[in-house]
Amino acid sequence: MKLQKTVKAVKKKYGIDVVAREDDRSIFLSGECNSWDTVVAIGKEFVTEGKHVVNDIRLAGYQPKPERLPLLKDDKLEGTSWDVVVIGGGISGCSVARELTRYNISVLLVEKHSDVARGASGANDGMVHAGIDLKHKCLKLKYGVAGNALYADVCRELGVDFRRSGQYVVFDSRLVTLLARSTVKRSRKHGISGVRTVGKREICTAEPCVKDFAKGALYAPSTGVVSPYQLTVAYAENAVQNGATVSLDTAVLSMERRDDRIVNIVTNRGSFSARCVVNCAGVFADKIAQMASDRYFSIHPRKGTDLLLDPKADGLPNGNISMGPSVKSSHEHTNTKGGGVIRTVDGNYLLGPDAVETPEREDVGTEKSSVDGVFAKQSRVCPSLSKGSVIAYFAGVRAPTYEEDFLIERSSKVRNLVHVAGIQSPGLTAAPAFSKDVAQMVKECLEESGDMVELNDSFDPVRPKPVRAKNLTDSHRDELIKQDPDYGKIVCRCEEISLGEIKQAIRNPLGVHTIDGVKRRVRAGMGRCQGGFCMPIITRVIAEELGIDPSEVTKDDGGSNIAVGRIKEI
Repeated sequence: MKLQKTVKAVKKKYGIDVVAREDDRSIFLSGECNSWDTVVAIGKEFVTEGKHVVNDIRLAGYQPKPERLPLLKDDKLEGTSWDVVVIGGGISGCSVARELTRYNISVLLVEKHSDVARGASGANDGMVHAGIDLKHKCLKLKYGVAGNALYADVCRELGVDFRRSGQYVVFDSRLVTLLARSTVKRSRKHGISGVRTVGKREICTAEPCVKDFAKGALYAPSTGVVSPYQLTVAYAENAVQNGATVSLDTAVLSMERRDDRIVNIVTNRGSFSARCVVNCAGVFADKIAQMASDRYFSIHPRKGTDLLLDPKADGLPNGNISMGPSVKSSHEHTNTKGGGVIRTVDGNYLLGPDAVETPEREDVGTEKSSVDGVFAKQSRVCPSLSKGSVIAYFAGVRAPTYEEDFLIERSSKVRNLVHVAGIQSPGLTAAPAFSKDVAQMVKECLEESGDMVELNDSFDPVRPKPVRAKNLTDSHRDELIKQDPDYGKIVCRCEEISLGEIKQAIRNPLGVHTIDGVKRRVRAGMGRCQGGFCMPIITRVIAEELGIDPSEVTKDDGGSNIAVGRIKEI
């Protein structure tokens, strides 16, 4: 009865005829609509406690672009058998794979791209959130707060830079500053320590760029920053160090299910079996669920655009700041934290992101409207920003469910399937915590067959920290250059990256064979010239290290070759 009331309400509000049915887990929607924003809005109308939404309302006249699949085809994995297969090489999949190597089991992670951290995990601002925006108990809150508390230890183990730099949410109204006291009270209730409101004097002293309008602020000291792609890489490398296998350029194409178990997984690199499957496929998580005949939730892709600033630009804030709500908007519910001006762990600044619903799961193109909108919005909190300081912009696609919460659970229909879906912000923050629980779910799944899962006595949580020559003292750098002269040869002038560091990245445990793979590990090409000077040199070094022709080197996935051949010998 309630379901049909919602159908009638949707018809009245949007003029759309929706067919709705439900089972014990989900509400299923079908119909047709002329606007994607309306498709998403209708899906949200059916969200109810205890049920998921599967939204199959079509966008009239729209044909989705085919999924990007690897060009590579071989039989590398044909006929193999694994205890656990993890699908997806983002922060979720890589953190789960690393946790699984604490046990004495065989672990395979498959990622369809040429490197890990290629989705949302490689295209976000890297903020480790405190959780002050989460108002109600949910998995985002549970794992976000727990994950935040683990960050210092995890990053120390994995050799990744992490800075607990705090965040100011700035208010231009004294009334909103007073209203923010409810956030302080709620934060204490949720176990988020140190959150407090501050007056005009403190915020203007800490961040002089807001002195002309700020009336106060909310300060969250547990907020931090990390490089999202470097952390994902570190998780994957440590997993490999501890016995996991990572197969890149490997896309799951189909699955065979027999009774209540997955018995075969088909990829472009062969078919194989697994005793347990973990679905960490990001924006394709519902597609993977469908392959296993277990689609009981929907992902509606949401694109966010970030702007990268020159760190030497004038008028930048000292730390992380964002604009708080106005009196009118303080009661509005949104699906974005609003973005901000973020000082990254590498010393750059990011503006954004925004939040735009899109039917395309791999639409990472940037639109002028988003770039202009992000700059206009974030320049409110930092009026001294100049568009001339923007050196690059990029977009990532988040993977929310209609319930706007994480979905982390064993399937109730497929006994050897674990879903890790709907992982959007604060997914990066939450990963160190939820990956532990997922590993426990996998352990329980494996032990149901009667075999005990033993701990891996040789597990080593420490991943050696890569050398960053520019961060060393002069004496230590001189000593390093004496040992290896390549560390004294600067290839990327903008970021001061040496030849030794580039070779170190190529030789990492995962193996790197692309320009962007090197970029994600050592930041070569991320400076003002965006690789204009160093890319040809890096191309040559990759070719030499791998023993291939420079024309075979790609920027990223297959087909993105930097050169198409030689015009003359050099």
